Amino acid sequence: MRRGVLVGLLVIISIILLLSASQPTGALPEYSTQTGEPCASCHISPSGGGLRTPRGQAWVGSGRPGTVPALADALALLGVRLKVNSADFVAIPRTVTPAVPPTAAPVQVERVRAWLRSFEGN
Repeated sequence: MRRGVLVGLLVIISIILLLSASQPTGALPEYSTQTGEPCASCHISPSGGGLRTPRGQAWVGSGRPGTVPALADALALLGVRLKVNSADFVAIPRTVTPAVPPTAAPVQVERVRAWLRSFEGN
């Protein structure tokens, strides 16, 4: 009986030590200060913590340097190869013609007013 109590006590003490030794991991505001980036640069949640964006994954994977890599660099670090035509993202200057305000023909306006006057509702 003494041996069972001793083993039970040893198990409880071991569990308590394991739980007290583990520290939760999470986003730290110091990282945002260190990199000069908002939490949303590295995390899907704008307030930080939780799942990381590709930029956050690349930042952690490269040893948490002083700067967070740009998206294209982060994707390259993660092994993603993109074929992008930069000409697709260049704005083409165009002349914009001003919009003409819609107008209703006077005959139509009078017909609608007459219909509204005679309308008895639902």
